[in-house]
Amino acid sequence: MDNLITNLINTGLEEKQAQVYLATLNIGEGTISDIASKSGIKRTTIYQYIDDLIKKDLLCKTIKGKRVYYLAQKPEKILKKIENKKRRFAKILPELNSIYSQSSHKPNIRYYEGIEGMREIYNEMTNTSKILYSIFSADKYYANFNEEDGNIFFNNIRENGGLLKDMVEDTEAGRQYAKAGYHQELGKVKILPKEFKLAVDVLVTGNQVAMISQVNLVGVIVENPEIADFQKNIFKFIWKHAK
Repeated sequence: MDNLITNLINTGLEEKQAQVYLATLNIGEGTISDIASKSGIKRTTIYQYIDDLIKKDLLCKTIKGKRVYYLAQKPEKILKKIENKKRRFAKILPELNSIYSQSSHKPNIRYYEGIEGMREIYNEMTNTSKILYSIFSADKYYANFNEEDGNIFFNNIRENGGLLKDMVEDTEAGRQYAKAGYHQELGKVKILPKEFKLAVDVLVTGNQVAMISQVNLVGVIVENPEIADFQKNIFKFIWKHAK
């Protein structure tokens, strides 16, 4: 019974309304006293919930002699109301999305921590059909992630039809990464100038920018077109001066 009440609440009914509807449905046809007794709601307060349900077309009343009886409407009525709400919402959804896309001054920022949080960031950023710009330290990356992690991230890009533009810190591990052939079909890798010493990895794709500290295992994803475009321009400038 509690599960039915919970699911009725999830359709938009208040808890007391759900109790009254379910009690009436069980009775079939009942008086105020019958419904109050079955639902456990005091008779003095149950009238408002019955009135609400009548307005929602989920209860109806009938008079027999001098007595008033209430009947529950078929449960399909609830489904029909949900479907009607869904259709009405679908009509305004394009306009709402347009407003959302124009609200670029309100970036969506998500914070992650721990090794699993860092994996979530890489998984989300590599699941792209666009160009993924990446600047990172191979030494710090490999201190936390293994070859299997890398294969998962590369496969994400491959399966989505994305492209990779990697810039890696100039270290022995970075040079070995740049020479490796397993990611060449995804794009290009360049080695950064010697003066670039990285404490944070940065990835940019679409409208998203991710910043990851491999030292502290904390990171953020910022979703904002202006911020993403700015970071892409920085990447393109550095790309020209990388090997």
